[in-house]
Amino acid sequence: MKRKHQSLMGQVIGGVMAATAAGTACAPASSNTRIPPAPILGYLPDPAFLPESQCRGHYAMEQLQPYLSRARLALWLPSTRSVALDPTRGCITVTVESVGGGRLAELIVRSMAVPRRSVLLILAGHTQRG
Repeated sequence: MKRKHQSLMGQVIGGVMAATAAGTACAPASSNTRIPPAPILGYLPDPAFLPESQCRGHYAMEQLQPYLSRARLALWLPSTRSVALDPTRGCITVTVESVGGGRLAELIVRSMAVPRRSVLLILAGHTQRG
């Protein structure tokens, strides 16, 4: 039992270190209206940040206003920087500091019955590598 616990803790610590390294090694994000690319950890992009699951701006501000207070619950997470209405994009923009924080913020927002397609999840400091 002790060996399983040590193995699990090693995986958790490794995951936290990888997420922290990925989140801190990126340059500042630009403020244009293009959906940023999904961060890649390992070989696959993170599903929480995939463009097809992000907001496309098909919502009026009046439709988003009731969801904003629910989405702000994600601010209780230490890695969430901001939750705000973005009138230029027509979305609720959630800015997070790490990939893991983005996954948690997505779960919180979805559990509060905020439509996922109304939320634009942005990793702070992430730029496209190429």
